[in-house]
Amino acid sequence: MPFLVPTIFRRKRRYTSTGYTRSFAPSRRHSGAMRIPIGCGCGTVVVPLVVLGIIAAAWLLWYFIPLTQQEKEDSNTRLVTETRYIVMADTTQLFAFTTSRGDTLLNGVGTLQQQSVYASDTINAQWVRRWKYLPYGGGTIAVEYYDTASICRLSHKDIMSLLQREKKNITASLLIADEQQKDIEYFLRTHTVIDDGFDIVARYGKSLTAYVDSIQEAQKIIDNVIKGTGKGKTLKVVLDRHYYLVTDSSRYECSPRGIANKPVMHLVHPTALISKSWYYRLPSSQQAHLLMKARMPKHPAMVTSAIDSLGTYEGERDSIARPNGYGRFRSDNGDFYEGEWKEGKRCGVGFSIIPGKRLRLGEWDSDNFLGERIAYTPERIYGIDISRHQHEKGKKRYSINWKDLRITSLGHKSKKNIKGVVDYPVKFVYIKATEGVTIRNKYFTGDYAAARKNGYKTGAYHFFSIRTPGKNQAINFLRNSKYHHDDLPPVLDIEPTDAQIRQAGGIQALFRNVRQWLNAVEGYYHVRPILYISQRFVNKYLPLAPDLQKNYDVWIARYGEYKPDVNLIYWQLSPDGRVNGIHGEVDINVLNGFSL
Repeated sequence: MPFLVPTIFRRKRRYTSTGYTRSFAPSRRHSGAMRIPIGCGCGTVVVPLVVLGIIAAAWLLWYFIPLTQQEKEDSNTRLVTETRYIVMADTTQLFAFTTSRGDTLLNGVGTLQQQSVYASDTINAQWVRRWKYLPYGGGTIAVEYYDTASICRLSHKDIMSLLQREKKNITASLLIADEQQKDIEYFLRTHTVIDDGFDIVARYGKSLTAYVDSIQEAQKIIDNVIKGTGKGKTLKVVLDRHYYLVTDSSRYECSPRGIANKPVMHLVHPTALISKSWYYRLPSSQQAHLLMKARMPKHPAMVTSAIDSLGTYEGERDSIARPNGYGRFRSDNGDFYEGEWKEGKRCGVGFSIIPGKRLRLGEWDSDNFLGERIAYTPERIYGIDISRHQHEKGKKRYSINWKDLRITSLGHKSKKNIKGVVDYPVKFVYIKATEGVTIRNKYFTGDYAAARKNGYKTGAYHFFSIRTPGKNQAINFLRNSKYHHDDLPPVLDIEPTDAQIRQAGGIQALFRNVRQWLNAVEGYYHVRPILYISQRFVNKYLPLAPDLQKNYDVWIARYGEYKPDVNLIYWQLSPDGRVNGIHGEVDINVLNGFSL
C-alpha cells in the first residue's frame, strides 16, 4: 500500500555514458524537515519504540520492587459492616432481624419500623491495586469477610421450619430469663454499691428486662407470619448489608465489587476521592490476603464487635486479637460474661450468668471461678451463734455481758478483705436450743431472754442427730425452744460425717428424716426453716436433694476467702472470732444482705 508511505525522498534522473539512471536525493521541497511516521512498522520508528520500551521497563522494575514495611502499613485500613436480614412474602417486607446464629436463630427481631438497628462488625482491610498492571491504585479495598448470607438461600419450607423452631426457642428463652431475673433480684437485694461488680449486675438486669420485652414482641411477629403464610405467598430472606470506610473525620459508604464466594472481597468506595486511592504502589489482592492474615495491631484497641464460632466479644484485645483487659462476651447458647480478661481467658473481677445456673460474680483465674471476695466494712450486718460452750470451759463457768457486745476480731483461719479496723456491733444472735430427741441447752432460756431484752435479733437452732427420726427431733425442738413473730427463722444444723451417713442408711434416708423435721417445724411456726451445712455437704450431698437445694436458704460454715456459691442467707466465716462481753472464741457470721 504505497499511498501509506510518506514521500520523504524523490527520484532524480541523471545522464551517464550508459544512459539515464535514477538516484535518490532529498527533495528541495522537503529539505531541512523530516516528517515523523505514524502507525508505521518501518525502521524509522525504532528509536521512539526503544524509548517507550525503556520507560516501560523502568516502570515495571519500579512497580514490582517488593513493598517496604512502611508502604504495607500505609495500605492498612479498617471497615465497618452493618448487617440485617429482611423476611419477605413475595415483594412484601414482613420483618427484619440482625443475626441468625446459634441456638437463638433470629436475634434482634422487629418490624421494619422498629428494626432500624444493624449488627455491627469492625474488620481489618487493605488498600489494593484494582487493576494489577496499571500505574494507579483505582481506589479498591480488599477485606477478609466470609459468607454469612447462607440463610438467604433457604427455601420457603426451610424458612417456615426456622420460624417454628424460633418460636420454641423464644418460649424456652422466656423461662430462662424469668429464672435469671429472680437471681438478679436476689443479688441486688443482698448487695450494695460498695460490692465489686454491683453496677455490672444492675446494668445486666436492665438489659435483661429490655431483652424480655424484645423477644415477646418477636414472638408476636413470628406468630403473625406463621398464621398468615397460607395465602399463596412465598417467603424469602434478603440480605441488607452496608460497608463503611471510617477515617478520623469522615465515614464513606462502600459498595461490594469483585470476588464472590471467597474470603477476600473487593470493595470500592464511590462517595469521595481519597488520596490513598491514587497511591501508585499498593499491594495486589493476593498480597493483601497474606498481609491481613499476618497483621497484628501494635497496641490493644477497642473494637465494635468481633464474631467467631463461639459467640460475640466486645472489648479490649491484645496484639494477637485475644480478649485482654475489659470486655463482654455472649456465646451462641446464651452464656454471658462481663469483666476482666487476660490472654483470652477470664481473669480478675467478672460477672457471669449461664442459663440454668446461678449468677456468679467475683474473682476469676484462667477461666476458673474462685468466688466472691467481699469487703468487710462496718456497713455489713454481723452476728454470732452461741451454745453452752460460751458459758463453760472445763470446770469454769462464764456469763455473757449482753449490754454492749462488739466484734473485735474476725478470726485468723482464712484470708479476709477487711476495710479499716474491726470494731463491729453484733446485730443478731442464734442460740442452740436442742440436739437429737433428748438433749437441751440449759442456758437457752436465759440467753434468749437476755438477747431479746438488749435489742438483738434472735433465733434458735437444733443440732440434728442421725440416730433418731426427724419427726421426734422436731418435737424436742418445739418443746424446748421459743419463737416470736419478729424472731429469726429456726435453723436445722446438719453436720454428719460420711461414716455417720452410712450408719443412717445412706444419704436419702438422712434426707427423709431432715424433711420430717423441716415440715414439722414449718407447719407449727408457719415459717420456713434454714439449713446450716458445710461447704463439703453442699458440694457432695445437697445436689442429691434438689427440692432442699431450691427451696431452702442456707447458712453455711465455710472458713475460706470467697463467699459460698449457694442460696446464701448467713455465712459463718470464722469459728475463732473475738467478741467483747463473751469469754473465749466465738463463731462470727455475716448476713448476705443489708437488712435483717
